[in-house]
Amino acid sequence: METNGSKTAKDAGRLRTEFCGLEFANPIIVPAGVHGRDGDIMAAVGKSGVGGTCTKTIVSQPAPDVLPCFSAVRTGMVNAVFGSDKPSEYWFTEGIKRAKEGKQKVIANLAGFTPEEAASLAKSAVEAGADMIMVPTHCPHMGEILMAMFPGMNFPEPSLADVEPMKASVRLIKEAVDVPVVVKLSGTYAHLTKEWAIGVRESGADGISCSDALGPALSIDTRTGQPALGGPRGVGGLTGPAIMPITLRMTLDVAMMSGLPVIGIGGVTTADDVLQYVMAGATLVGVCTAGHMKGVGEYRRLIESLEQRMDELGISSLEEVRGLTIRRIEQRRAAGKVAVIEPIVPKVHEEKCTRCGACERVCAYEAIAVANERPAVINEQACIGCGLCVSVCRFDALEQVYY
Repeated sequence: METNGSKTAKDAGRLRTEFCGLEFANPIIVPAGVHGRDGDIMAAVGKSGVGGTCTKTIVSQPAPDVLPCFSAVRTGMVNAVFGSDKPSEYWFTEGIKRAKEGKQKVIANLAGFTPEEAASLAKSAVEAGADMIMVPTHCPHMGEILMAMFPGMNFPEPSLADVEPMKASVRLIKEAVDVPVVVKLSGTYAHLTKEWAIGVRESGADGISCSDALGPALSIDTRTGQPALGGPRGVGGLTGPAIMPITLRMTLDVAMMSGLPVIGIGGVTTADDVLQYVMAGATLVGVCTAGHMKGVGEYRRLIESLEQRMDELGISSLEEVRGLTIRRIEQRRAAGKVAVIEPIVPKVHEEKCTRCGACERVCAYEAIAVANERPAVINEQACIGCGLCVSVCRFDALEQVYY
């Protein structure tokens, strides 16, 4: 694999990552979620080895979650949770202090009804020991549920293209604190990534995180016909592997357009997922749903598997491959390969083929044959070069050779 820079000897600190002037033990952080619900669980998560953990969103007036608030779906989870259900005073007097016992960076995720309130919360969080501030932008299900919980209150949907409220909040927060301030983009901005990336840069923020949940999303219990979640329509935000192709593209766009350090979040379950975000330009990578579904130990497993996968791919440091995909895209343009239409048959590495038959099953053109006695054979006349077989091979026995 072509990387960016010379390889160095493997050492115990090769996963160490600098983000906005802060050093993280590794690039894995835990975004706002159940493992940021209080200081004690954050400390436990920190002791699992992650680089940092976010609080649930700290607000001045906590609201309870409607119930039920979580539903597993085939490719992740739909949730209808809000921010922290604990008073902001808890975080400033106790929670952040306890979280720091985990020996990881503590990131205060917070939101205010006004820019002034957000700045005040941020100031208190930093005074309590927070290493970084993260500012969320839009929750896809919040307005609908809050209006049902508090009849008469008006929570109008924000204009997705209006970056000015965010910029006003960030500017005041930056004046109030001396730690990095990161803006967390909503998945609902997927089609407006450029506008938000530029807006965040203009706000003076130190970095960008993308993204939060997509939605509103719905899951239905077929035994009853009821929406799986509480609330007026049972809608929530979609997280997990289902959103990764979208949030990965957002991460790439933000890295290319903003010039700011990026945290990639969404659907990470494997070491290859982490590497994809890094190759797209991310400095840190958030893991939330996987830890929720499999437990705190999942973070340690992921960190260990990341080092193992780096060894397999010959990657000595993450810096070597950070932004590699951006460079590959530039190479495509330079080589005039932005729209290849002539099929090229994948290369078969016979020594790696296990004869599992996955490639044969997915080939709708019946161009691949696998037998017990021999590895995959591709019919060059039938193959259209679509690439699906390469993507389903778990043993690197097929190689795409277009670029």
